[in-house]
Formats: sequence, C-alpha cells, structure tokens
Amino acid sequence: MRTVKRLTWEALFYAALLLLLASVVFPFFWMVKTSIETGHTLFSYPPHLLPATASMEGYRTVLEQTPVGLWLWNSFIVASVSTLLALIAGVSGAYGLSRFRYRGKRTLALVILTTQMMPPLVLIIPIYTIFIQLGLTDSLFGLILGNFAFSLPVVIWMMKSVFDSIPFEIEEAARIDGASWLCVLTRVTVPIALTGLIATGIFTFLAGWDEFMLARTIVTSTSKWVGTVGLASFIGAYVTPWDQILAAATIFTLPPVLLFLAVQKYFIAGLGAGGVKG
Repeated sequence: MRTVKRLTWEALFYAALLLLLASVVFPFFWMVKTSIETGHTLFSYPPHLLPATASMEGYRTVLEQTPVGLWLWNSFIVASVSTLLALIAGVSGAYGLSRFRYRGKRTLALVILTTQMMPPLVLIIPIYTIFIQLGLTDSLFGLILGNFAFSLPVVIWMMKSVFDSIPFEIEEAARIDGASWLCVLTRVTVPIALTGLIATGIFTFLAGWDEFMLARTIVTSTSKWVGTVGLASFIGAYVTPWDQILAAATIFTLPPVLLFLAVQKYFIAGLGAGGVKG
C-alpha cells in the first residue's frame, strides 16, 4: 500500500509539473508558431495547434523594412549600461547597510524600501519633467539614467540579503591583515557573493530590457527607440500585422533567453545565496 501511495503521489507530482511547464512554454510556442503563419490561417477557427502553412514572410518583412536590429542594439545598450551602473552603486550601498552601524541607517533602509512600494507609472511624469529641464529627453543617456534609478533600490535590497548571509569573521580576518574596507569588499566579499551578484545583474538586465513606459514617454526619435517601443509601433489603427509583430517579438525574446541559458546555473545558485546565514 505504501508503494502504491508513493507511486500515486509521484504521478500526481509529475503531472502537475508537466502542466506547469506546458503553461509556461505554450505562449512561446504559440508566438513562434503564429510568426511563421500568413494569410487566413492566422485567424482560422478552430485554431490549429501546428501551423497549417509555414512561411518566413513575417521575418523577412521585419528584417528588411524595419530597423529592428537598431532597436535591439538600443535595448542592449540601455539595459547593460543601466545594470552596470546599478550594480556598482548598489553593491556599495548594500554593503554599507549590511556591515556598518551609523545614525539613520534604519531610516535610510526604510526610504529605499518605500521607493519600491510606488508603481513606476506614478513616477513617469515627475521624471519626464526633470528630464525636460536637464535636456535628457529623446536620448539613450536619459533612458539609462531612468532605468538606473528604477533598478538601484532593487539591487541594494537583493545584494544586502546576499551580504547578510556571508560570515563577518571572514572580513574581520582580512581587516586584521591590514586590508581596507574597499579592498575587503572588492577582493573578499564580492568574490564570495559572485553568484548572488550575477543573479541580481540578470534580474536588473531583464527589467531594463523589458521596460516600456519610460522609453515610450521620453524617447520620440525612431532611431532611438528600444525594442519594446518598436514592437508597439506595429499596432495600427485599422490593420495589425500579427505575423510581423510576433516575428519581431520572437527576435526580441532570443537575446534574454540565450543570456539566461548561458548563466542559468549562476542564477539558480544566486537565488538561494541570501537564504542561509552562517
């Protein structure tokens, strides 16, 4: 009876796991499937699970008639530079919150946490007003600064939890040997927290890659559009070329997917980096 019960629970577990996997994979499958269909098959009812007709016309049109490559490059520049700046500033801020004692530390931590309680949409208009006065509208540099501002509190809190899990005795030994706090941070603590740092960087990069509202608000020139704004431009007032939209969406999805596959072991290890202390 125990064997039957165990096999039953295992079967239910794997069935639920397959169902969850299918719910995650199916949207990507449907995106790719629709991107290679054309004509009436796009809106056939009942819909076909497999493409009735396969064509690369959507990809050809997107690559030849739109600057999708430039949009992807702009997205990469904005996401990577804002992530790098947020990691540099966030690591030092997180280390200060994790290791040092000073007046106003709890208040500062509360202020940083409070910024995450406000939806980014509420901050778009104030940021846009400030950027107008500073002359940062319609520029990738302004978009980088905006993404940096949104990402910095997240990086600080994620890295603080990682630093809290590292025993302080390791750093004390380096301090006794004469190392400065900067040397301890860069040569001792950060190498130990590397998996958490990579996981935080991936999370921040994907947030910058997928950001839309800020980019749609402060950037107007087509040559400075990022991928998310470029995808939205395919939607017309009367006609929407779904095969082209999903072809562009497939192209836009490939870089973060490849990035995640390349560093997934570090990301998975980094998720639990702050879960155990000592």
